[in-house]
Amino acid sequence: MIIDTHAHCYWDNLEAKIDLIVENMQQAQVSHAIQIWCDIETSLKAIDLARRFPGIFYATVGYHPETAQDMKFNLQEVERFEKLILDHRDVIVALWETGLDYHYLNLGNEWIQKKNQEEWWLMQWELAQKYNLPLVIHTRDARDATLDFIVEHDIYRAVIHCYSEDPGFAQKLMDFSSEIYFAFGWILTYKKSELVQETAKILPLDRILLETDAPFLSPQVVRGTVNEPAHTRYIFDRLCEIRSENPGEIEDTIYKNSLRFYGIE
Repeated sequence: MIIDTHAHCYWDNLEAKIDLIVENMQQAQVSHAIQIWCDIETSLKAIDLARRFPGIFYATVGYHPETAQDMKFNLQEVERFEKLILDHRDVIVALWETGLDYHYLNLGNEWIQKKNQEEWWLMQWELAQKYNLPLVIHTRDARDATLDFIVEHDIYRAVIHCYSEDPGFAQKLMDFSSEIYFAFGWILTYKKSELVQETAKILPLDRILLETDAPFLSPQVVRGTVNEPAHTRYIFDRLCEIRSENPGEIEDTIYKNSLRFYGIE
């Protein structure tokens, strides 16, 4: 069994065929899919999926940095955010999607947008500690700033979503904390992703997770199709080509990693 640790099955092009999505997961032996949300509205959809398919889907809560960058920090929104955790703690397994994304910063407004991203990230880390939840971290065009923020604020329990950096970035995080994991998705399967593949090859196996980021970009072998949790199997197959361990050991270890990280029994 394997677990898709990052998907958005509430997206229209997946939610409309959700029963088929679950059937495909079962055929591919993908036992769970963690539903990641980007704001309050999508969180409700993710939680609804977790309620409709108990033991298959779980949910996260959080603000994507692209959303956070244009939101002035306010306590009322934090209270609304925290109430969701309290009301649905049984299906919420992490806080997401937090981190830093400098790709879409507005010219002339960068400083404020970066500050907003940092404030919302720090709030989510504080809530994660309060409710004993891990963080799922997004980083794009913000490598050094992400690393500095993690170390400065002692963010020791997290996963780097859709890993796209080199081995050096991963090593610095492993040196900092033994509770930081690395999730590999569609990027791992692309021919020009040599540094990502090298990272996946040399990382300790017990620090690796797998994900699809469905419905976005599919693995190479099914590129051009709508991505879905069942495609985690293709990412797993590519990882097995890269690693030296036998496929059974890889599958068993990564499955246990996923359960442990998200606290799923």
